[in-house]
Amino acid sequence: MAKKKIKEETLAGKIISSLIWLGTLPLCIYTLITYTLSYTLLFDHWIAGFLMMTVPVAQILCLISLIYWLTRRAKRALLPLTVLLLGYGFIKRTFTVHEPIASLENSIKILNYNVYGMYSNEYESNKEKLNKLKDFIKNEEADIKVFQEFYSNADRKQYRTIDFLKGEYPNYAFIPLKQEAFDKNEKMGLAIFSKYPIIHFEGEQYKNSANGYLLADIAYKKDTIRIINLQLWSMGIRVGKVAGKIRDQDYSNAKKEGRGILASLKKGFINHKREMDQINRFIQNSPYPILVMGDLNETPYGWAYGTIRERLKNGFEEAGNGFGFTLNRSPYVVRIDNQFFSDDFKILNFETLSKIKYSDHLPVLGTYQLKHE
Repeated sequence: MAKKKIKEETLAGKIISSLIWLGTLPLCIYTLITYTLSYTLLFDHWIAGFLMMTVPVAQILCLISLIYWLTRRAKRALLPLTVLLLGYGFIKRTFTVHEPIASLENSIKILNYNVYGMYSNEYESNKEKLNKLKDFIKNEEADIKVFQEFYSNADRKQYRTIDFLKGEYPNYAFIPLKQEAFDKNEKMGLAIFSKYPIIHFEGEQYKNSANGYLLADIAYKKDTIRIINLQLWSMGIRVGKVAGKIRDQDYSNAKKEGRGILASLKKGFINHKREMDQINRFIQNSPYPILVMGDLNETPYGWAYGTIRERLKNGFEEAGNGFGFTLNRSPYVVRIDNQFFSDDFKILNFETLSKIKYSDHLPVLGTYQLKHE
């Protein structure tokens, strides 16, 4: 009787192992497809955006598969192991460890921060948070400060933010977005404040959106550097809404919200491709050392991130620590705020300031040095 039970268990085990192996093969093939899309960027259809976004999930499943086969049949573990090794380059996009280099005399420090409109529509309930936010953006030590969703209103004392920063940063460039939504003396958009002279700037609001770019050429000592402040099309994803509906057992509306997220992602990927065509031309044709930074509204596995990374290095990957998540709202575990730099620069340090929670994003701070200095 016992022998029969063992045989039955062995047979059951073999069936389960066979099914898991049948699942491992397509999983590994799928993971390799996501790698190919992300490494080559040959296929720029919006469907590619969805597939590339699943890279970390596919890798986690491959890791689970690897552990399983190591305990069962070690030879089969070679397949998921090989796939994981081929995707080693994506680990840096997710997690990295670096020792900061001591800041040198000729270094330049650049802050990037999406300031969430500075609570301009929610002032009464966020007075304390706004005051802390203003203190931070004014007093944080940096040579150049780059903001998305920067709000200024000459008619509201607490929001005369351009004048507020001009004392320490007399040189600034500002491009207002969605001007039709604001009164005459108020504006919100992309801003760059600099201790060094801004000799040229230009910008554009992307069609049918509240997003855009601001390009500024800055006279830095004996050189000129170019900074592009970028906020790509917002996907408008609110994972918390779906989770809330599920918690309330409102499954019908949860499905509706889920379909809305998929539609937003599709629209976002299409628009990111169009927006990045222009930014890539700026990068390719820049006569100066260049830094591109801002809110990509996309994970490090997406098309926009990948196409910039083909041309520039990423600050977090080269000098950051940990996971570097920058979203201060659900789903939190996402890095969408970035700094990229050309080979003209050496990066000394890169930080995600995770304790500065005055916006729905976290600020990032990079310290650079021009290589010829």
